[in-house]
Formats: sequence, structure tokens, C-alpha cells
Amino acid sequence: MAETNAAASVEAMSPWQNCRGALRVAVCLALALFLFLPGLAYAIEAIPVEPDNPKVDITAKGELYEGRGDRLQIETAPGPDGYIGRMAVQASTPGTNPGWLVFALSNPTDKRIVRWLVAPRYTLANSRVFRPELDAPRITAVTPSLGFRPEPLKSDRADMFRLSLEPGQTVTYAAELASSKVPSLTLWTPNIYQAKQQDRMLFNGVLLGITGLLAIFLTAIFAANHRAIFPATALVAWAALVYFCVDFGFWNKLFPVGPDRTALYRAAAEAGLFASFVLFLYTFLRIGLWHMWIKTVFWVWIAAQFALIVVAIVDPQTAAGLARASAFVIAGVGTALIVYFALRGQDRAMSLIPSWMLLIVWILGAAMIVLGKLSGEVVVSGLIAGLVLIIVLFGFTVTQFAFRTGGTAVSLGPPSLVQMKSLAVDGSGTHVFQWHAGRDLITMGDEVEVELGLDPGALNGTVENFLQHMHASDRERFRLMLWSLQEKQGGDLQIDFRLRRHDGTYFWYDLRAHAAPSDNVRLLRCVGLMRDVTSLKRSHERLMHDAVHDSLTGLPNRELFMDRLQGAITRAAEGQSHRPTLIFIDIDRFKNVNKSFGLVIGDSMLLTLGRRLGRHLNPQDTLARLGGDQFAILLISDSDPHHVATLAERVRRSLRTPMKISAKEIVLTASIGIVVHDGSQATAQDMLRDGEIAVLRAKRGGADRIEIFNPGMRTEDESRLPLESELRLALDRGQISVFYQPITRLASNQLAGFEALVRWDHPTRGRLVPEDFIPLAEESNLIVDLGSYVLNQALEEAASWHKVLPRDRDPLFVSVNVSSRQLFRQDMVQEIRLMLARESVPRGTLKLEITESLVMENPERAVEILAWLKTYGASLALDDFGTGYSSLSYLHRFPFDVIKVDRSLVRDASQNGQTPLILRSVVALAHELGKEVVAEGVETQADAGYLRSIGCEFGQGFYYGEPMAAKDVAALLAALASHRKRKQRERAHAPAPQTAPSGMEVDAPSQGAIPALPGPSTAQA
Repeated sequence: MAETNAAASVEAMSPWQNCRGALRVAVCLALALFLFLPGLAYAIEAIPVEPDNPKVDITAKGELYEGRGDRLQIETAPGPDGYIGRMAVQASTPGTNPGWLVFALSNPTDKRIVRWLVAPRYTLANSRVFRPELDAPRITAVTPSLGFRPEPLKSDRADMFRLSLEPGQTVTYAAELASSKVPSLTLWTPNIYQAKQQDRMLFNGVLLGITGLLAIFLTAIFAANHRAIFPATALVAWAALVYFCVDFGFWNKLFPVGPDRTALYRAAAEAGLFASFVLFLYTFLRIGLWHMWIKTVFWVWIAAQFALIVVAIVDPQTAAGLARASAFVIAGVGTALIVYFALRGQDRAMSLIPSWMLLIVWILGAAMIVLGKLSGEVVVSGLIAGLVLIIVLFGFTVTQFAFRTGGTAVSLGPPSLVQMKSLAVDGSGTHVFQWHAGRDLITMGDEVEVELGLDPGALNGTVENFLQHMHASDRERFRLMLWSLQEKQGGDLQIDFRLRRHDGTYFWYDLRAHAAPSDNVRLLRCVGLMRDVTSLKRSHERLMHDAVHDSLTGLPNRELFMDRLQGAITRAAEGQSHRPTLIFIDIDRFKNVNKSFGLVIGDSMLLTLGRRLGRHLNPQDTLARLGGDQFAILLISDSDPHHVATLAERVRRSLRTPMKISAKEIVLTASIGIVVHDGSQATAQDMLRDGEIAVLRAKRGGADRIEIFNPGMRTEDESRLPLESELRLALDRGQISVFYQPITRLASNQLAGFEALVRWDHPTRGRLVPEDFIPLAEESNLIVDLGSYVLNQALEEAASWHKVLPRDRDPLFVSVNVSSRQLFRQDMVQEIRLMLARESVPRGTLKLEITESLVMENPERAVEILAWLKTYGASLALDDFGTGYSSLSYLHRFPFDVIKVDRSLVRDASQNGQTPLILRSVVALAHELGKEVVAEGVETQADAGYLRSIGCEFGQGFYYGEPMAAKDVAALLAALASHRKRKQRERAHAPAPQTAPSGMEVDAPSQGAIPALPGPSTAQA
């Protein structure tokens, strides 16, 4: 405690005229005291203490002194006689430099006055959010100017001192502050303060009782309803209860801890309260059922909130500040989640909206109080009561949601077996059926009569009355089942039947019942459940129909057609009916229709064709769609060959009738094959195969034809089938090889490139040329795989050529033929683009040879595709120019680089010995269009000389070399590369020519310097 050093001195005033020197000394002494004495303060005004004023706010009327050191000198308040003294106070602990709150009290009465000076150790108002002021001592000591020191009173929640004022006395007090924050000092009448504290304890006790009972209730109810929301809500109530115990001062009474530890427990209680809110939000809204990363974020957040309890042990102010700041995060995140779930119709979120809105209001009010915007005991008490109300609402919401059972009475116990069976019957949509054998009476639930639209009780009655509502086909079967139960004196009843509705339609019902065994038939009862299975029956019928019918046209599909065809063959073999006749129909070029107009238009045309074909058939006959653009007709009504031929002709003509699509008339034709059963076809598959053979024969003869099958066709086409299957295996077994025929630049006799030619090394037939298997590949759709294989091989070889014989100018190229199926394929452009990028060959290395007839099939589409190919680095050559239909109007639109003249023009010119006017015109036309020319069929030196004379750029034929294998090409290029290096060395050692350079020299090796190529004598077709 600080020492008391109060002194008052009175200087005797001598007359001015007697001692002028003494006056000077006094003035100098006063000036020295003013300038040099530390902590000097002037007199303050005394606060009168009235007996009828129970409470006086000292903080607002006192004077605060800070930074005056450990010693403070002040002037006392003037007494009733106007006397002003001086007092000095010393800090209790030297070196602390405390703050001082100085005030003076006066007793204007003639009685002794006793008051309590109270400084609360913690107040929520203006305690701040971050690093708040928590429980701490506020007043170290109170020093009076007169009399004894104020007696300190024992209290865990405030620093209290007992002050006594004698009648007419004025006393100045210096209160030494124990903290940097100015405390709230209040002077209370003892009786009034004690009465207020008792009222407050009663209020606090009510809040503690409500919170404690709610926490115990929520914890106990978890035993009856094992849902996680109860312990989560109970945790909120328990956390609030702990906080109230600390705030109300009960914590120190429950546990043997000193008041100096209250700040730690208060910070931990605040952290636990807000952490429980986060856990409640996670549990009630079932955040754990969301995505894994959201669940992880929430668990990290919950762990961080509870970790603040541990932080409170080390730094209570930091832990309390973070906990208070987290309240705003909890309010924001919780509001967003509740709004999101409520908009999506989640009942949990919608039921939590009122309680959460009150929590948001509570957090805003708490923020205004801790920031000092609101103050007063009433405001703080209202905030605490609001928290209790929020917890009560949470408990009510959780309890109401947990025990909600759809409007029925709440049952805390498990349902009985009878109740569960009743619920199962109601939930399954079944109805009770009962048959009393002795009374011959049938009763059932009213729901069946409602479903059928019948009057109430219409189905309840005798068996005969019930059978009147049943379908005629089911009556005898139902009657027989009941009779069987009577004969066996019990048993099971399982039956499907139809009941008539009020509009004449029928519903299907499935009945499953049981009759307990009984010796007395009259006491026999059969009880069971019947269920409406109409939708199930109709679905089954649709599935059965769809399984054997085409989904587009509704016609029988291949399976049903084959079944009927097999039945017709069997009956014909037994002599029970006419010989069946099969008409196989294949629409010509229907795939082009799908490509041009789309699949929707194509399907519409197939529907039209199906209706047209059906008009020519009798009811006994069958029209089926076998798949794609193929139809088949099974004739049983008539086997006369003349009538069959007439019918086939009518079918052909009906298919040719134009169809109007998008303001255009489209004419479709069909190839038709006819097979009459002659006894050699044992199965339907044999007869259908004969029909396919007849259709293939019709297609070879041209579109829109009818062919009648004869056994001679079978041997011819059967020979093609093994070849087709062998071709499929040839690609996998590596039997397809690529040969390369040289292409020479005529002006310099220099090797310019090669054309890739495919060969098939058949294991039994030897080496097959393209004419032997390419048509078969196009018919069987193997041409796509075959073309991709040739392209890959050719580009790989071309890449190796450029490494052996690199050329900066005019690099070697490879020409590859492209079929129509390849060109108009959707992914052909992308495939070639990827091949060129993978091999990294120079631009123009790959030349795609496309026939003139191919591009004229769809000129507009061809122009588009060719432009894309040229953009990606491929060069284009128009193959077989002059052999087919040539459209000069389209020729200039095609982005071809090269025109390849057919060998027939060169051969005819050499045979006739005349000037080939057509060949010369074609070359001239190509040059006018800016395109180069390759002439095929160069077999003599005369052919090469003439083509060179008319300006033809390239020549190809047996004169320059026959097709050679890839290894022979590699040997040839290696020889050319060696020859070029030798010439370069010789040129480097030769003396420089004395003549002036002519500007540009072309070093083209002579024909004799090129190694010999294989001659035409060993040429293959």
C-alpha cells in the first residue's frame, strides 16, 4: 500500500513594508515549486454526497492523471472554510507509473455518511472486439487527504472500498489505477447496492436454471431419439451455461479457483460458445453429406474454433478477440447456407430461419455493446436474456423437427408388428381381398372400386356377382382356383385377372392370398392382397412387341420374319400350304440420302416406303424391315410365278414414285431379289441368303433391277465369301504390301516421286493386283481400313526417303489413291492431318489421287473437303482425267495441283502414230488452269520425248520403272545419294571455270548417270 504523506502549512504573512526581502524569497520558492516539483496538480471541485442519492458516478466527475510517474502531488478540494491544502501519494509498486483518478467528496449534512466505492473488474460494454479488456483488478489503493484509509471490501467481481465522511467534512481521494483502462467508479449506498445485487442474482439464477434444464433435456432426449442434432444442440446449451457461470461469478464458487483466473475462463467460455455454434450448423444442415472438400473445410473450421480454447490458456485476450470476430463469420456463412438450402426446399433450413434471424440480431447487438455504441446494465442484461431465448428456440426447432411424423401423433417407442404391417400394406399400394367360402362372399377394399370408377360396394357380394365385373377370358380360371382351394381345404391363391372399369376398359390385378387349412369347408376363409399391375402388363406387352418389331416403321423385324419364314418352310414341307416366296428389297444408294438430307428425312422416307410396300400384300403375307435400307416380303397367299413377278414389278414401280422433300422431288430405286422355295432350302437362313445373293446380282447389273434366284448364282457368290473373310484377316496378318512406281520429271529426267500401289500376297492364289480385291473391299466396307493402312505405310516410307535423299527444292513425293468411301468419310480430313503432323514431312510430300468420277458424285462437298486437305499440307491430283464424264465448269473450282492423264490417251497416240490432238489439248488446258500434268503409261522413249515436247511435267510408266518394294526403293535412293555426293566432291576439286556466270545454273544429272531401274520386261500387271 502507498504511504500517506499529507501536509498542510500556513505561512505567516508579514507586512509588506516590514520585510520586502522575505517576499522575494517566497515568490522565487513558489516559482520553483511550479516548475520543478513532479506531479503537481491543482485543487478540484468536491462532489456533494446527498443522503437521498443512492448512486453517484465518480468516473465522469473525477480527474484522471496519467504519465506522472510513481509520485503524484495534488491540491485538495477547498473545505467549508475555503482552505486549500496539498497532498502527495506514492505508487504501491515503484516503477509502475500508474494512472490516478482523483475526486473529492463533501458531506453537507450533520450526520456521518458511509458509502461503498465500486469498480467492476469486467464490463461487457466498450470492451472491444480484438484484444478485449477482460477480468482484471481496477483499483490498487485509495488514498484520502484526511482520516483513515478506506477499508477494502471482499468481492470476486469488483474492487470495493468503504468510505466514511464526517458531518461537514470535505475529503480528497486519489485512486491508484491497476490497469490502463479507466474503470467505471460508482459510489453506492450500501443497502441499495446489496438489494441490487440480490435482484441481479435472482435474474441470473433464472437464466442459469432455464439454460441448465434445456441442456439436460437435450442430452437426455438423445437416449430416445438417436440423432446427432440433439448432442450438437445440447453442446450449445452447455457452452452457454459455462459462460453464464463465469459471467455471473458462480464459477469461482463451484470450483476452487481464484478471481485472478477469471479472464482465462471467460476467454475459453466465449471460444467454446462460438465453436458450438459452428458444430451445430454443420450437424443440423448435414454438411457432411456434401462434397468431400466442403466437409473437410468445415472440420478444419470446427477444429480451429475449439483450438481457441487452448489458446485462451496462453493468451486470453487474443483467444477472446478471435472468438468474437468469428461470430461475424458464423453469421455470414450460416445465413448463406440456410438461404441456399431453403431455396432448394430443404425442410431443415426452412425450420431454422426464425432462430437464425434472432441470432443475427443478437450478434449485431453484441457488436454495438462491445464497441461502446450501447451501454448500461439493462442493455447487457437484455443481451444475456436474448442468448437464452436463442438457445431455447434452437432446442424447440430441433425437437419439433426430430419428432415430426407427418401430422400423426408422436410416438417415442418403436411401432408394434401390427402397426408396421399396416403401414407396409398402405405404403405398397395393395388392397385387402377376402373370400368366405361358407357364405360364398367376396369383400375387398373400397380403393379398388374407386380405381375402377364403380359405385361403393359394387364388388362386394357373391362370387357370381364379382365374376360379372371380370373379363370373360379370366372367369373360368378364377372359378377353378376357388374350387381348388375348397377341395384342398386351404392353400395359396395366386392369379392375375382383369376387372372392367366404368368406361368398358380393363385393369389388370395381381392377387396373392392364403387360406388357412380347415376341416370344415364352410369355415374356410381366404385372405390376401391384390395389386394393380396394369402398367406392368402394358410395359410387358410393349417389350414383347418391340422385341419382334422395328421401332421406326412398326413392321416385323428380322427375328419375327425369320420365325414366320421357318414356319412357312415347315408347313410347305409337310404339304399343308403353298411354297413360300421371298422378295428381298435393297434400296439403292440410300446412304447418300442420309448424308445429303440427314437422318430425320431418311427415317421419314423409310416410313413412306414401308406404307407403300404394305399396300400390295394380302393379310396372310408378311412385310418386314430387316435393317437399314433392306425390306423383305414373305408371300404365302400365292405361289404362281407369273403373279409373283407381277407383284415384284408393282413393288418396283411404287418405290420409284417421286417423294417431295424440301421442295425437291426425290426418286428412289431398289434392287430386288426373288427366291421361290424349291425344297433345297432347309432353313429360313438358307432362303434369306439366296435372296441376298439375288439382290447382289441385281446390283451388279445396275440399279432398279429384279433378279430371280437360280442355283447357279449360289456357287458363284459363295466363292466370293471366303475371299472377303480372308481380306479381313490379311490386314491383321500383314499380307497387304505397298509397292512404289517411280514418277520422273521429264525436263531433267530426275526422280520426282513414287505412286503407292497396293498388292495382296494371298497364301494360295499368289500376289493379287488391286483389280482382284479392291471392288470386294468397297462392297464390304473394308476399303476404309485398307486405305488408312496404305496412307500410313506411304507416309512412313516418304519420311525415310527425305532422310536418305534430302532436297531443299522439289522434295520427293508419294501419290496415294483415295476411294469415295474414304473421301466423304467424316473423320478422313482429321486423320490425314494427324498423319502429316506425326511424320513431319515437307509440305506437298503427300499427293492424294482422286478420280474424276468420284468428285463428280457430290461436287459441292468435294470442293469443301479438298480445300481442307490442301490447307493441311496435302497436294491433290485429279486421276484418270479424260476417261469419264468431264465437267469443265467444275474443273476450275477444284483445288487440284496436278492433272493425271490416263494411260489410254498415251497408248492410243502411240498405236495410231498420229499427233495426239486430245492429249496436247489436255496438257494445254491444264497449263492454262495453272496445274501440272502427269502422264501415265509411258512405255517407250518416243512416248517420253513427245510428252516432253508438249510441256508435260511428269511421266510414269514401265519405261521409267516398274512398281518396286520398299526395300528396293531404299536401295535406289541410297545409290542416288551416293552418286550425288561423289559429283559434289568432284565439283569441289575441279578448277573454277573462267567464264562469267550466266546468272542461274541448273545442275540436272543426265539420264545415263542415274542407276538403272528395273526394266519393263519384268513388269507386273
